[in-house]
Amino acid sequence: MMDRTPGSGPIAVHDLQHLIQAEYRSMIYAQRMMQLAPPEHRTYFSRHAEMKRRERLAVWAGWYHRLTACYPVFSKVEPPKDYAAGLRASIADSLDAADTYAWLLDRADEPQLQWLLQRALNGETRWAVRLQSLYSGLWMEGGDFAASKGRIGVIRKP
Repeated sequence: MMDRTPGSGPIAVHDLQHLIQAEYRSMIYAQRMMQLAPPEHRTYFSRHAEMKRRERLAVWAGWYHRLTACYPVFSKVEPPKDYAAGLRASIADSLDAADTYAWLLDRADEPQLQWLLQRALNGETRWAVRLQSLYSGLWMEGGDFAASKGRIGVIRKP
């Protein structure tokens, strides 16, 4: 990212591309996590959450189009292979996105952009906390997570 001072103007195109790719990756991860999650966790990856991500992706793509008169490019995303790894990757992505939104918010001077960035920052922070809670719950409910290979509520025969 460019070294800009607070309030230095509109968002840079490469920053928008970074946000767009991060939202796209988050959406792909959430879709896969819904398939991998234990039944009691699936509601957190619901269609409602997916729609919020799609809406945010559409907003950033719209900003990108207004600035460049082009549509953003989406790079291929490899979805997680297992639930625990997906949670860890999603937590890291969400925290990185929150940091990026905070960095951009400090530099934005347009009220509408500031509002969008603040909402995105709040959403990513809440999502990171929710994912961390789910990940911690796996450890608490499942005991030795490595030995159980992420299976929750599965009875093993001796």
